[in-house]
Amino acid sequence: MEEVSNFVTSGFEGVISPMERVTHEVLSGWNLIILAAVLLLVVLNKQLYPRQFRQLLSVPGGVAHTNQLLREWTPTRSFIGLAFLFCYVMVMALFVQKASVIFSRDVDAYNGFGFFGTACGGMTLWILLRYLTLSITGWLFQQQEVVSRQITVDLAVSTYGFLVLMLVLLPVLYIPNSVFVWIGVGILFVMALMRLFLSFIETKVFSKMPSFYIFLYFCTLEIAPLVLLITAGMRFFANSTVL
Repeated sequence: MEEVSNFVTSGFEGVISPMERVTHEVLSGWNLIILAAVLLLVVLNKQLYPRQFRQLLSVPGGVAHTNQLLREWTPTRSFIGLAFLFCYVMVMALFVQKASVIFSRDVDAYNGFGFFGTACGGMTLWILLRYLTLSITGWLFQQQEVVSRQITVDLAVSTYGFLVLMLVLLPVLYIPNSVFVWIGVGILFVMALMRLFLSFIETKVFSKMPSFYIFLYFCTLEIAPLVLLITAGMRFFANSTVL
Protein backbone atom coordinates (compact mmCIF):
# COMPACT_ATOMS: atom_id res chain seq x y z
CA MET A 1 0.00 0.00 0.00
CA GLU A 2 1.30 3.41 -0.95
CA GLU A 3 1.99 5.64 2.03
CA VAL A 4 0.08 8.90 2.01
CA SER A 5 2.26 11.88 2.87
CA ASN A 6 1.16 14.82 4.98
CA PHE A 7 -1.04 17.10 2.87
CA VAL A 8 0.59 20.19 4.40
CA THR A 9 4.01 20.40 2.80
CA SER A 10 4.77 24.10 2.34
CA GLY A 11 3.62 27.59 3.04
CA PHE A 12 5.02 28.10 6.56
CA GLU A 13 8.45 29.40 5.76
CA GLY A 14 8.09 32.56 7.89
CA VAL A 15 7.94 32.98 11.65
CA ILE A 16 4.52 32.89 13.29
CA SER A 17 4.28 35.49 16.06
CA PRO A 18 1.57 34.88 18.64
CA MET A 19 -0.91 37.72 19.12
CA GLU A 20 -1.84 38.85 22.59
CA ARG A 21 -5.46 38.15 23.43
CA VAL A 22 -7.43 41.37 23.84
CA THR A 23 -10.01 41.46 26.62
CA HIS A 24 -12.32 44.11 27.97
CA GLU A 25 -12.81 42.41 31.32
CA VAL A 26 -13.53 45.09 33.94
CA LEU A 27 -13.89 42.98 37.08
CA SER A 28 -11.12 43.14 39.66
CA GLY A 29 -11.04 41.43 43.03
CA TRP A 30 -10.95 44.68 44.99
CA ASN A 31 -14.17 45.83 43.28
CA LEU A 32 -16.15 43.16 45.12
CA ILE A 33 -14.39 44.05 48.38
CA ILE A 34 -15.58 47.66 48.02
CA LEU A 35 -19.16 46.61 47.29
CA ALA A 36 -19.07 44.22 50.26
CA ALA A 37 -17.76 46.99 52.54
CA VAL A 38 -20.54 49.33 51.39
CA LEU A 39 -23.15 46.67 51.99
CA LEU A 40 -21.68 45.96 55.43
CA LEU A 41 -21.90 49.66 56.35
CA VAL A 42 -25.56 49.78 55.26
CA VAL A 43 -26.47 46.72 57.32
CA LEU A 44 -24.46 48.00 60.30
CA ASN A 45 -26.22 51.37 60.29
CA LYS A 46 -29.61 49.73 59.88
CA GLN A 47 -28.97 47.61 62.96
CA LEU A 48 -27.38 50.33 65.11
CA TYR A 49 -29.61 53.25 64.13
CA PRO A 50 -32.91 51.77 62.90
CA ARG A 51 -34.98 54.89 63.63
CA GLN A 52 -32.54 57.27 61.94
CA PHE A 53 -32.25 54.86 59.01
CA ARG A 54 -36.02 54.89 58.50
CA GLN A 55 -36.24 58.65 58.92
CA LEU A 56 -33.56 59.26 56.32
CA LEU A 57 -35.26 57.03 53.77
CA SER A 58 -38.60 58.72 54.46
CA VAL A 59 -37.36 62.24 53.58
CA PRO A 60 -38.64 62.04 49.96
CA GLY A 61 -42.11 61.43 51.42
CA GLY A 62 -42.63 65.12 52.20
CA VAL A 63 -41.68 68.15 54.24
CA ALA A 64 -43.16 66.69 57.44
CA HIS A 65 -40.65 63.83 57.37
CA THR A 66 -37.78 66.29 56.99
CA ASN A 67 -39.12 68.29 59.94
CA GLN A 68 -39.18 65.23 62.16
CA LEU A 69 -35.67 64.21 61.18
CA LEU A 70 -34.11 67.63 61.76
CA ARG A 71 -35.80 67.99 65.13
CA GLU A 72 -34.03 64.87 66.40
CA TRP A 73 -30.62 64.81 64.72
CA THR A 74 -28.36 66.46 62.14
CA PRO A 75 -27.33 64.18 59.25
CA THR A 76 -23.96 65.86 58.60
CA ARG A 77 -22.94 65.41 62.25
CA SER A 78 -23.99 61.79 62.64
CA PHE A 79 -22.23 58.51 61.95
CA ILE A 80 -24.98 57.29 59.65
CA GLY A 81 -24.82 60.46 57.56
CA LEU A 82 -21.04 60.37 57.14
CA ALA A 83 -21.10 56.61 56.49
CA PHE A 84 -23.68 56.95 53.72
CA LEU A 85 -21.75 59.83 52.16
CA PHE A 86 -18.71 57.55 52.13
CA CYS A 87 -20.77 54.77 50.53
CA TYR A 88 -22.09 57.19 47.91
CA VAL A 89 -18.57 58.30 46.97
CA MET A 90 -17.32 54.70 46.73
CA VAL A 91 -20.18 53.44 44.58
CA MET A 92 -20.22 56.51 42.32
CA ALA A 93 -16.45 56.38 41.82
CA LEU A 94 -16.64 52.67 40.96
CA PHE A 95 -19.43 53.31 38.47
CA VAL A 96 -17.54 56.18 36.85
CA GLN A 97 -14.46 53.98 36.57
CA LYS A 98 -16.26 51.08 34.92
CA ALA A 99 -18.16 53.42 32.60
CA SER A 100 -14.82 54.94 31.55
CA VAL A 101 -13.40 51.47 30.82
CA ILE A 102 -16.41 50.38 28.78
CA PHE A 103 -16.76 53.59 26.76
CA SER A 104 -13.04 54.02 26.09
CA ARG A 105 -12.20 50.27 25.80
CA ASP A 106 -8.92 51.09 27.52
CA VAL A 107 -8.53 48.66 30.41
CA ASP A 108 -4.94 49.57 31.18
CA ALA A 109 -5.60 53.30 31.56
CA TYR A 110 -8.85 53.28 33.56
CA ASN A 111 -9.30 49.95 35.33
CA GLY A 112 -6.59 50.35 37.95
CA PHE A 113 -6.89 51.37 41.58
CA GLY A 114 -5.14 54.65 40.79
CA PHE A 115 -7.94 55.89 38.54
CA PHE A 116 -10.48 54.73 41.12
CA GLY A 117 -8.70 56.85 43.73
CA THR A 118 -8.79 59.81 41.34
CA ALA A 119 -12.52 59.30 40.83
CA CYS A 120 -13.04 59.16 44.61
CA GLY A 121 -11.10 62.39 45.00
CA GLY A 122 -13.14 64.06 42.28
CA MET A 123 -16.44 62.95 43.83
CA THR A 124 -15.34 64.12 47.28
CA LEU A 125 -14.26 67.49 45.90
CA TRP A 126 -17.59 67.84 44.08
CA ILE A 127 -19.57 67.15 47.27
CA LEU A 128 -17.45 69.52 49.38
CA LEU A 129 -17.71 72.26 46.78
CA ARG A 130 -21.45 71.81 46.59
CA TYR A 131 -21.88 71.97 50.38
CA LEU A 132 -19.58 74.99 50.57
CA THR A 133 -21.63 76.77 47.92
CA LEU A 134 -24.85 75.97 49.77
CA SER A 135 -23.39 77.20 53.06
CA ILE A 136 -22.17 80.47 51.56
CA THR A 137 -25.51 81.05 49.82
CA GLY A 138 -27.40 80.33 53.04
CA TRP A 139 -25.16 82.74 54.97
CA LEU A 140 -25.57 85.52 52.39
CA PHE A 141 -29.36 85.28 52.31
CA GLN A 142 -29.81 84.25 55.96
CA GLN A 143 -31.40 80.93 54.96
CA GLN A 144 -29.41 78.44 57.04
CA GLU A 145 -32.50 76.33 57.72
CA VAL A 146 -33.14 75.93 54.00
CA VAL A 147 -29.52 74.85 53.51
CA SER A 148 -29.90 72.20 56.22
CA ARG A 149 -32.99 70.89 54.45
CA GLN A 150 -31.27 70.78 51.08
CA ILE A 151 -28.32 68.88 52.55
CA THR A 152 -30.75 66.42 54.16
CA VAL A 153 -32.53 65.93 50.84
CA ASP A 154 -29.18 65.41 49.11
CA LEU A 155 -28.19 62.74 51.61
CA ALA A 156 -31.52 60.93 51.35
CA VAL A 157 -31.51 60.92 47.54
CA SER A 158 -27.84 59.90 47.45
CA THR A 159 -28.63 56.98 49.77
CA TYR A 160 -31.37 55.76 47.46
CA GLY A 161 -29.06 56.34 44.52
CA PHE A 162 -26.09 54.27 45.66
CA LEU A 163 -28.36 51.45 46.86
CA VAL A 164 -29.98 51.16 43.42
CA LEU A 165 -26.71 51.76 41.58
CA MET A 166 -25.14 48.81 43.39
CA LEU A 167 -27.67 46.55 41.66
CA VAL A 168 -26.57 47.93 38.28
CA LEU A 169 -22.87 47.61 39.08
CA LEU A 170 -23.06 43.84 39.45
CA PRO A 171 -24.02 43.17 35.80
CA VAL A 172 -21.58 45.91 34.71
CA LEU A 173 -18.75 44.05 36.45
CA TYR A 174 -19.59 40.65 35.01
CA ILE A 175 -21.07 41.69 31.64
CA PRO A 176 -19.21 44.84 30.52
CA ASN A 177 -21.87 46.11 28.14
CA SER A 178 -22.72 49.75 27.52
CA VAL A 179 -26.43 48.97 27.95
CA PHE A 180 -25.98 48.52 31.69
CA VAL A 181 -23.93 51.70 31.88
CA TRP A 182 -26.73 53.67 30.22
CA ILE A 183 -29.18 52.17 32.70
CA GLY A 184 -26.94 53.53 35.47
CA VAL A 185 -26.83 56.92 33.76
CA GLY A 186 -30.62 56.87 33.64
CA ILE A 187 -30.74 56.19 37.37
CA LEU A 188 -28.41 59.14 38.00
CA PHE A 189 -30.63 61.34 35.84
CA VAL A 190 -33.71 60.33 37.84
CA MET A 191 -31.76 61.03 41.03
CA ALA A 192 -30.91 64.52 39.79
CA LEU A 193 -34.54 65.27 38.93
CA MET A 194 -35.69 63.92 42.27
CA ARG A 195 -33.12 66.04 44.13
CA LEU A 196 -34.15 69.17 42.21
CA PHE A 197 -37.86 68.62 42.82
CA LEU A 198 -37.53 67.91 46.54
CA SER A 199 -35.06 70.75 47.08
CA PHE A 200 -37.40 73.13 45.24
CA ILE A 201 -40.31 72.13 47.47
CA GLU A 202 -38.27 72.50 50.66
CA THR A 203 -36.92 75.89 49.57
CA LYS A 204 -40.32 77.14 48.45
CA VAL A 205 -42.03 76.21 51.73
CA PHE A 206 -39.42 77.61 54.14
CA SER A 207 -37.75 80.50 52.31
CA LYS A 208 -40.87 82.30 51.09
CA MET A 209 -38.85 83.33 48.03
CA PRO A 210 -40.60 83.78 44.65
CA SER A 211 -40.54 80.64 42.51
CA PHE A 212 -38.72 82.45 39.70
CA TYR A 213 -35.76 83.31 41.96
CA ILE A 214 -35.61 79.75 43.23
CA PHE A 215 -35.58 78.50 39.63
CA LEU A 216 -32.71 80.84 38.75
CA TYR A 217 -30.83 79.65 41.82
CA PHE A 218 -31.10 75.99 40.82
CA CYS A 219 -30.19 76.78 37.22
CA THR A 220 -27.02 78.57 38.34
CA LEU A 221 -25.82 76.29 41.13
CA GLU A 222 -27.37 72.91 40.25
CA ILE A 223 -28.26 72.44 36.60
CA ALA A 224 -25.51 74.40 34.81
CA PRO A 225 -22.52 72.72 36.55
CA LEU A 226 -24.02 69.26 36.03
CA VAL A 227 -24.66 69.89 32.32
CA LEU A 228 -21.10 71.16 31.87
CA LEU A 229 -19.70 68.09 33.63
CA ILE A 230 -21.73 65.67 31.48
CA THR A 231 -20.81 67.52 28.27
CA ALA A 232 -17.12 67.47 29.17
CA GLY A 233 -17.26 63.73 29.86
CA MET A 234 -18.98 62.95 26.55
CA ARG A 235 -16.48 65.07 24.59
CA PHE A 236 -13.55 63.43 26.36
CA PHE A 237 -14.60 59.90 25.39
CA ALA A 238 -15.57 60.98 21.87
CA ASN A 239 -12.57 63.18 20.98
CA SER A 240 -10.09 62.61 23.88
CA THR A 241 -10.45 66.29 24.76
CA VAL A 242 -13.02 68.42 26.57
CA LEU A 243 -12.51 71.42 24.28
